[in-house]
Amino acid sequence: MTSLADDLGHILDVMQQPAWAVDAEHRVFHANPLAAEFLGHKRATDLLGMDGRPAEFPGPMPQSHAAAHTAPSRRRGTLPHADGFRLPVEWSVVPLTRPSGGAAVYVFRASTGVPVAAREPKEEEPARARGAGLDADLHRGAARTLQHGAQERLTSLLLGLNLLREQVPPPAAGMLDHAIRDAEAALGHVREVTHELYPGVLRLRGLPAALAVLAGQWPVSVGVSGNLRERLPHAVEMHTYFLIREALGRAVHGSGASTVHVATDFDLELVVTVVDDGVATGDGPDSAPLAAIADRVAVLDGSLSVRQTVGEGTTLRAVIPVQAYTVPQEDDLYGG
Repeated sequence: MTSLADDLGHILDVMQQPAWAVDAEHRVFHANPLAAEFLGHKRATDLLGMDGRPAEFPGPMPQSHAAAHTAPSRRRGTLPHADGFRLPVEWSVVPLTRPSGGAAVYVFRASTGVPVAAREPKEEEPARARGAGLDADLHRGAARTLQHGAQERLTSLLLGLNLLREQVPPPAAGMLDHAIRDAEAALGHVREVTHELYPGVLRLRGLPAALAVLAGQWPVSVGVSGNLRERLPHAVEMHTYFLIREALGRAVHGSGASTVHVATDFDLELVVTVVDDGVATGDGPDSAPLAAIADRVAVLDGSLSVRQTVGEGTTLRAVIPVQAYTVPQEDDLYGG
């Protein structure tokens, strides 16, 4: 099954969802990195050989190859986490049938049994907080539709094309190669758009982890510090992430900064400070990049101060109230 494992690895490892492949005996023979993180393991290889069926699996693994070309059905159950508890999950199964034996791919997401969209805003929530939450829900909902809809269908298509590739004569195989490359490119675009809408690391692990990843995506030195360690309401996390990303873009691309430092400190309020050594434009807070950042802060009903010093750079400080927002649901912690 080495060839199949290689093909699956090429596809599953670029997915933004935890996924693994099992053989006819339901044993995991390939897991992607997100599956390991999802279940609290350090390496995907830690999952190899385990029974890949979640608890409450209602029956034997589907064996019909034709079923792989239909929309995967979603089921619910639990998986064992490395910390010893049972993690509620939803999953789809993509069955694969080959001459050498059956196999299947499981695609997971965490589940509380309560759709996020069912959450009603609290009556005491200020109107601006409700608006920010709705905006974040729209972003998250669109990302979820791409991740759990388009991505799963493209993955199923790619798996079927790769299996068919093994069984057709060379002329047809060449045509399939082009189709496979197009499908892989489409899957990559879905991943990019999903990340732009709502980065996976932000949904999975919260703002501190997302900022650590964001810091490494710039061509200059970006430091991250602060006392924030806990999850914040998803509206605060999302808007804060994007305002920091916009602040980094202004500093690096707009002001030519060579170093930037981001600090996030949380007590009763979230205080975000972005300091850069770029060239102060002298345009004040009415310049377009700063206006966009100010809009982000305003959505969260926060306050923004800007200090620009010629020859030293710019300091942005945003103070964001958090009490007005509902805490993240368990679904939010794993990307819903």
